[in-house]
Amino acid sequence: MRAKKAFNAGRKPTGAGGWGARPKRIAVAVCAALAFAAPVAHADASSDADALLTKGVELREKGRDEEALEVFRQALAKSPSARARAQVALAEQALGMWVLAETDLSAALASTGDPWITKNRGALEGALAVIQKRIATLEVRGAEQADVYVDGVRIGAGSGPFRVEAGKRTLEVRGAGFHSTTRTVELPPGGVARETVTLVPSPAAAGSAPPPPAGGVPPEERSRPAQEDPGSGQRLLGWAFVGTGAALVATGGVGMFVRKGIIDEYNATTCPGLGAEQPKSCDDQVSASRTWLTVSLLTLVGGGAFAVGGLVLVATAPSAEAPSKSTAASRPSLACSPTTAPAGMAIACAGRF
Repeated sequence: MRAKKAFNAGRKPTGAGGWGARPKRIAVAVCAALAFAAPVAHADASSDADALLTKGVELREKGRDEEALEVFRQALAKSPSARARAQVALAEQALGMWVLAETDLSAALASTGDPWITKNRGALEGALAVIQKRIATLEVRGAEQADVYVDGVRIGAGSGPFRVEAGKRTLEVRGAGFHSTTRTVELPPGGVARETVTLVPSPAAAGSAPPPPAGGVPPEERSRPAQEDPGSGQRLLGWAFVGTGAALVATGGVGMFVRKGIIDEYNATTCPGLGAEQPKSCDDQVSASRTWLTVSLLTLVGGGAFAVGGLVLVATAPSAEAPSKSTAASRPSLACSPTTAPAGMAIACAGRF
């Protein structure tokens, strides 16, 4: 009993000043501390941003615009105020970063509750007008599914419009599955430039399914250069021989027809017939008949020879597909070519069987 009283004697009652009230007092104290710390932290960030803005202005007065721009951006990160954004834009203007300067200064002027912007609005709007005179609007028709680059820098996707620094620029349009197109464009200061591009599909990328063959011819066959035909000259010569032979045969046929006419005329007259003394007119007819017979026979024989030789040349001409060495060595072959002989033109043939 004494031990129990001793243990209880070390505890305080759970009333207003006892152990049960301590957690509530701690929670209230923490909330109060946080409520006080939030505006203090905001005030510290704003104070740091103001100090950075002051430092950036001093750097700009010394002509150190690049350092000033970095300081202004730090101030904007600490406290994203319209004043800080305007200072960033003015530093970008000094460095010739016209497109960024227009974006940031327009955003700063859009703020209507900042007292610094209200006080300096006239000067800021004048700076914006100067900046916009150095920028052009670019529209690229035909680039709806492509990326647009100016001087190698991506400015966006699609047809725009894009705000781009004015002057002579290199425009490039890149689209997946298309050949890129590049051209030099002139962008008027403060104006609008419209360019139209036509993207040409590129061959299928490696690893993708090839497009269906056009006309049943595989793509590799369409792109393969035509092989030289080694027998084209021989075939051409052969067909020339065939044509010459046909012409000679036709001439021989005409000659035989003319000879028959002469014979018919000889028989219709009072000529005495062969073996008897002929009058001069009958003798001329006999002589003409013999001449035409000779001509007809020579042309018929020569035409047949030319035609047969030409057909042989055409049949034995090598094809465009070069056979393998083993096949070429075992395949029978015959080659003919025209040559001259004491009796006239002839055809010489050589082959392997």
